[in-house]
Amino acid sequence: MRSLIAFMALVSLFACTSSTVLPEQALVEPDLVTRAIELETSLNQRQGLPVPEQQHWFNVIEGHIPVIITAPHATRPLRNGQRRFSDGGGTAALAVVLGELTGAYVIYTTYEGPSDPNYYDDNDFKTQLQKLITTVQPLYILDIHGSHPYRSYDIDLGTMNGHSLLGHQDLLKQLIKRFDMEGISSLSYNRFAASRNETITKFAAAHGIPAIQLEINSTYVTPAEGNVYAQRFSILSQALARFINDSVATNRQP
Repeated sequence: MRSLIAFMALVSLFACTSSTVLPEQALVEPDLVTRAIELETSLNQRQGLPVPEQQHWFNVIEGHIPVIITAPHATRPLRNGQRRFSDGGGTAALAVVLGELTGAYVIYTTYEGPSDPNYYDDNDFKTQLQKLITTVQPLYILDIHGSHPYRSYDIDLGTMNGHSLLGHQDLLKQLIKRFDMEGISSLSYNRFAASRNETITKFAAAHGIPAIQLEINSTYVTPAEGNVYAQRFSILSQALARFINDSVATNRQP
């Protein structure tokens, strides 16, 4: 009798286990985060430095999928004649990592430039972005920013109160679902809507491209701060990379 009960318990356990959806294999390797830390540190050390001769104040990484990722405040922008605080080199590091993991196009600031790409349209950053939009015809643009660590959210999703999605609400739903799957659940919606001034999100929408501004709590985009911060960076990188890869794969389906 005892052997029968034990056997039935084993069968029950196997049945439950076999119906469980297994987790996906991790995407992000430690060496990728190490290189992200190196870029973050390098960009943060450029505060107050002039742009070297024969160099631009931003960098473009060519991709091979129709997605563009921007990080316009990785260095201090110039707004109303004064230097504004930077969102940190970690925002550029995140954009670069996503480019490596997905093949997306990336544009980010590398030095303190003569303008603010998320406040003005009349600058070389926006000119280059427009060229990318024309060439790539992206499915969407993700604009990466850093937010104060005291904010009560992990990420605030800015969509001009839904207008920058251009009817593609499915993108937002898929993104929120992926964040939840990766354990990022403290989300905010349009605390920073990207609807004021000449934001990248507004610029993209005006050119017919859906866009989402990601205001990310700085504890997720400062991997150089230590192990826990580095793991948060890794988790966020994985979540966004999987969202991008899934959305591109879905678009390619006949």
